[in-house]
Amino acid sequence: MTMINNRRLLILASGCLLGAASVLAAEPGDTLGIIGRIASNPQLTVNQPEKLAARLLPVRSGSAADESAEGDKAPQATTGGYRIQVFSGNNPRTARSQAHSRAAAIRAEFPEWGSYVTFDSPYWRVKIGDFRSYDEARAALDLLKKHFPGFASEMRPVRDRIKNGN
Repeated sequence: MTMINNRRLLILASGCLLGAASVLAAEPGDTLGIIGRIASNPQLTVNQPEKLAARLLPVRSGSAADESAEGDKAPQATTGGYRIQVFSGNNPRTARSQAHSRAAAIRAEFPEWGSYVTFDSPYWRVKIGDFRSYDEARAALDLLKKHFPGFASEMRPVRDRIKNGN
């Protein structure tokens, strides 16, 4: 029974390949073929929605999608420093909402520190602050652990690119 099904599958696949080849082949007297006809047609227009064009443009910020970014901003100068990672999760059902709710809770208590929600597949991460030294990050970490003891086990200082000017 399997031999018959394999043979039918082979015949079907061969037919598909022959059909595709005949579409791309040139018609009698036409040496360009269908691809050449499309490329040489000055009447051809492509209508593309603006949102699709924006999605196809390369991302400036790198591999991580910065969820806290608003619109098109000029790239900011960065330098090496530290941030406090307060969340890292990869559960596809809950990680995004957990990241945003945790960032909002910390932002409400410490609005002077920046909060950064990023997605670098498969991880959602929340990082807080722009600290130039490990000692600054460590002092802020102690303060965060006092205000949010439920998150304390996940909090830690991490090396990161931070904004200049803070």
